[in-house]
Amino acid sequence: MKKLLFTLTLSVALALGGQSAFAQAKKKKDATPPADAPAAAPATAPADTAAKPKSDKPIPMYSHVDEIDAAGKTFTSVHKNGTKSKHTVSATTPIMNGEKPAKFEDIKVGDYVSGLRKKTGEGVYEVVKITKFGPKAAKPADTKPTTEPKKKN
Repeated sequence: MKKLLFTLTLSVALALGGQSAFAQAKKKKDATPPADAPAAAPATAPADTAAKPKSDKPIPMYSHVDEIDAAGKTFTSVHKNGTKSKHTVSATTPIMNGEKPAKFEDIKVGDYVSGLRKKTGEGVYEVVKITKFGPKAAKPADTKPTTEPKKKN
């Protein structure tokens, strides 16, 4: 019985030890590139793409209009911490106020503007579309049902 146990233990140890030694040797072999292989180019982005944001996917916008530049078709939002976000509206940007078509000139200081925008720089956005603008919508009244404690009979 002792011989059988010894043989099994030895077999398992050799099998596991042999596999780990083989795996380590393979890792070392794979880690060094062949001498005749060309050197890999460093992973650096071209200068013109380095300034671009990670994604061109539009992001939701709900911004307060604090300043308007009608000539440049831009409006600026000032955040609580004092930083400003500049939003540029192009000639092709669709502007709607709900279901009705509108113009950039219809937007006034103090309005809230909803839509989609793309980030083009730090605090600079290109407006993709405006879906609604105007004063801040009032919060709906609290419609939470009141529950009265049950009376014991």
